[in-house]
Amino acid sequence: MRRDVCTTQLNRHNIKRYVSFRFGDFMTEVEVEKTSRRKQCILNAVTLALEEYDYSHLTIEDIAARAGVGKSTIYRWWKHKSDLVFDAFKEHTASVFELDFQQSLQFNLNQQLLKLSHALNHPVGRALLVVMAEHREAAGEFFKQYLLPRREQTRKLIQIAIQRHEIIADYPFELMLDALYGPIHYQIIFFNRMPDETYIQNLVGLLMQPVVIQK
Repeated sequence: MRRDVCTTQLNRHNIKRYVSFRFGDFMTEVEVEKTSRRKQCILNAVTLALEEYDYSHLTIEDIAARAGVGKSTIYRWWKHKSDLVFDAFKEHTASVFELDFQQSLQFNLNQQLLKLSHALNHPVGRALLVVMAEHREAAGEFFKQYLLPRREQTRKLIQIAIQRHEIIADYPFELMLDALYGPIHYQIIFFNRMPDETYIQNLVGLLMQPVVIQK
């Protein structure tokens, strides 16, 4: 039996009974909360749908039915089902790209690649790979808005690792990062195989071998 995601969640939470008006506000606090919750319900519906079938069968009609909203509500915030997949992936991977700057570069790369492997092997992640192949312009925006800032965090970690004398300073690190992330996509797309912890540790060890300072 199909679950009405939005209705179920809204019944679990009591919307605050106060309304705060401030000069220049366009929405009340209740309206903002309700909008945020409704968006969350829709994204949850996308995830549930993709757990049942692949992206090619995903429809706005089905998402709306699962979320208990009208199609017009979805189109108010998302122009195409591909946009829903992008946002569902963002929601699903909120903590995947978080780095621990107290740990070594090698430790962080191992953890990040393992989490990425799991995320891309998830139904939402597999849908994302399809969307990025079919909608190149949208994929470019997704890279700039979501992935690029996280890559910048990795660059900062590389600089910290250099300052800590973990790694050498003179090396094509951008190429190294491409060489680290590329095989994860390759294994999932072409071999339908999720890289495991051993594969990732070997990959990171191999590509970091030229830069690690032996102590």
